[in-house]
Amino acid sequence: MRYVFRRNSSVGAMDAESDERFLRDCFFDTGDLAALLDCDDPKRIVVGRVGAGKSALLARLLADQSNAIEIRAEALSLSYVANSDIIQFFESAGVKLDLFYQLLWRHVFVVELLCKRYRISREDPWSFLEQFRDLFARDPAKKRAVEYLRQWNDHFWQDTETRVKEFTSKLEKKLSGAVDAKAYGVSLNASGGRTLTDEIKAEVTHKAQSIVNENQVRELGEIITLLADEIFIDPKNRFYLVIDRLDESWVDDRIRYKLIRALIETVRAFQRVRAVKTVIAIREDLLRTVFDATRDAGFQEEKFYGLILRLRWTKPQLKQLLDLRVEKLIREQYTQKKVTFDEVFRGDVRGESALDYLLARTLLRPRDAIAFVNECIELCEGKEYVPPSTVQDAERKYSTGRFRSLRDEWSSHYASLDACTELLRGRQSHFKYSEITEERLEECIQEHWSEIPENDPIGKIAHEYLNNEKTANACIIQILKVLYTTSIIGIKPEATESVSWSHLDDRGISDGHYKKSSSINIHPMLWRALDILPPARVDRRKKPGPKKS
Repeated sequence: MRYVFRRNSSVGAMDAESDERFLRDCFFDTGDLAALLDCDDPKRIVVGRVGAGKSALLARLLADQSNAIEIRAEALSLSYVANSDIIQFFESAGVKLDLFYQLLWRHVFVVELLCKRYRISREDPWSFLEQFRDLFARDPAKKRAVEYLRQWNDHFWQDTETRVKEFTSKLEKKLSGAVDAKAYGVSLNASGGRTLTDEIKAEVTHKAQSIVNENQVRELGEIITLLADEIFIDPKNRFYLVIDRLDESWVDDRIRYKLIRALIETVRAFQRVRAVKTVIAIREDLLRTVFDATRDAGFQEEKFYGLILRLRWTKPQLKQLLDLRVEKLIREQYTQKKVTFDEVFRGDVRGESALDYLLARTLLRPRDAIAFVNECIELCEGKEYVPPSTVQDAERKYSTGRFRSLRDEWSSHYASLDACTELLRGRQSHFKYSEITEERLEECIQEHWSEIPENDPIGKIAHEYLNNEKTANACIIQILKVLYTTSIIGIKPEATESVSWSHLDDRGISDGHYKKSSSINIHPMLWRALDILPPARVDRRKKPGPKKS
């Protein structure tokens, strides 16, 4: 039976939540899933940019493992913690509540694991402890761990949201009881904490810190020992705690970074429980922000490197992914014949295979590739293949969409990203740094920076430049750094070096690499969106013949 593309045909949705049908049958494992399933492998923090497949990977783990537990950050009622006047008071006073936030995560993890392991019911929640009676008799530490569980009574086995509120309420009562707010003439809220004198603040901090650091730390540490030594000891009976969507607005940013840092510390602590693996997914830029925002004197970023699983895709892997999705689309809707990407995308596009042309216009992320293929198929209603001309016709809409996606991805970091890209509009696909003139810079700033807030890193330096506090060169370097970080441009520092792209190169580019002789390469994904002039057409597939004598 002859197949043709119908209206609204696609090879999948842009996000994992909406892509369940394709993810179920077309999941492509690059080897990352095996690393996550191996409890002895330290990698458990899945890091990648938007659209790299983090959620798809975790969704597959949850689907494949019967002992996998999903913890939804938005369902934990952590906004209760963020909105607590008492918590805000002590945060504003300078009390380090990091330990409390870690205890909060440990508490949630312990309960979720025990409920799953022993199928605990609310009707008879404590019967599972009977099998440990002899152990408690000979090991006081483990007995204390169980006593910690018992002090929560029925609340311990309520839903996670209730437990978080109860856990926080206990700390609030202890903290508020330790401070005589009336004597200090303040209210127990954020503004009250900020108005304390240095002397009173030191006194309040000392009292509160001792409460945060008290016996709960020992007890929860003993519980982890109990889990590791007596409960989760069978390497063949593995349990997984899975946390995704940390990038979303599940709690106010005032506290979100501290909670994520505490989560990462807790994930690290739970490595002791060998038959349990806690897996979290986080965007690369958010992880960097968390580390920068919570950095303290003793912080050592290197100690987390071994935990990180960085998602990377190669062109052959993306080709296999697209083959699976194209085959599913055509098998499911049209014919049982197996059809590959190359059979659907026929002919060269500007001297390149359709696949090479398409993937060169992605950041080597599944979402980009799927988006481009979908734009092409949308223009092929009634056809049985995608001709080269259609790929180019679809490219402008795809390019504009990817530019919009990049702006959304980086909006919380760089409100000025739109304005920064105007420095590139209409240029050649690659050009020398020296071609960015001060006149063009000033023209861009006057035209596009009027609405940029000064707390934006580029808004600030642009304002300083206009006030003659910064040179044009300093301003241009900062703009190029933003464009490089977001992968809008690549940098070739020297003629003898290759182009560095932030989504591929972990080296990074220092300020010293931005020289007048450096080459700026605009990513092909954005050529059409930014009206970039492409290089002269070269047939890269044609091999040179022998020289004529």
